[in-house]
Amino acid sequence: MLNITRKLFLAPMAGFTDKTFRSLCSRFGADVTITEMVSAKAITMGSQKTKELISFSEDEKIKGVQIFGSDPHVMAEAVKIIQDEFEYDFIDINMGCPVPKVVKSGEGSALMKNPSLAAKIVEEVARVSRKPVSVKIRKGFDEENINAPEFAYIMQESGASFITVHGRTRTQMYSGKADWEIIRKVKEKVKIPVVANGDIVDFESAKKAYEITKADAIMIGRAALGNPWVFLQIKEGFENGQVTTRVLPHQKIKVAIEFFRQLCTEKGEKMAVLEARKHLSFFVKGIENAAKIRDKINRIDNAEILISYLEQLKAELEQKLKKVDNIL
Repeated sequence: MLNITRKLFLAPMAGFTDKTFRSLCSRFGADVTITEMVSAKAITMGSQKTKELISFSEDEKIKGVQIFGSDPHVMAEAVKIIQDEFEYDFIDINMGCPVPKVVKSGEGSALMKNPSLAAKIVEEVARVSRKPVSVKIRKGFDEENINAPEFAYIMQESGASFITVHGRTRTQMYSGKADWEIIRKVKEKVKIPVVANGDIVDFESAKKAYEITKADAIMIGRAALGNPWVFLQIKEGFENGQVTTRVLPHQKIKVAIEFFRQLCTEKGEKMAVLEARKHLSFFVKGIENAAKIRDKINRIDNAEILISYLEQLKAELEQKLKKVDNIL
């Protein structure tokens, strides 16, 4: 049985949570990591590009593969292929993705409008899976259809081992405030473990999320972008009652450089430069002249030049800190 109690999850985020970023977050304290969502249909059709998304690092501890689709048979067939070719700890079924392209195909959060089909998917996947099956859902599809507690119960009865709830509706996308009360209602409705997701960005919000939702574990998503030490700080908070670790600007750039070097190793320099831009924009967030730094980064198309620029930036930030220290 998979134990996820009080674990810190890194949310699967399309375009961001590849092996390199999951490895980085794992080194900073993420207990559970999950692949970007992969198409079950693409897996059954033998897509090598899709299979490349299912790749893990040695740093990752508890590893999940997230799949999406709307055909129970195809979903089950995909799991058969995945479990014969990859090593992982659980299968996660995406029933929360709000992206229009996915929803229009009757996948992701669209399944919350079709509980009977969703149940069939979980039943078929659980039937063939040799590993635990989890389901990621939302508060509901829209404000007129808030059904997370009832939906979660159906998922439990269909074979889900645990469930993750994002406290927003599909129509909210990522705007507005996450509803932690609905997660508490899910927890009261089911016997399986519940993971709380939405607006958990630091130790204080993590502590409050546990208090309100009574969840078994929490999931951190966008707050981890450019900020992998959020896991370390949350753990420190729970262990010591307060967070003393502060990440200085030059330290952020140091980690960004390490991340980029690893990205070059994993994906090749050309692809790494393109991939790094979105990540680096988050790493420089909050640093003085961040907009200018982002613009400069986005204009560089050579790995060596980018590393040289980041090293120079790190040195400048260290020098500024020394000057401040001398004044004080």
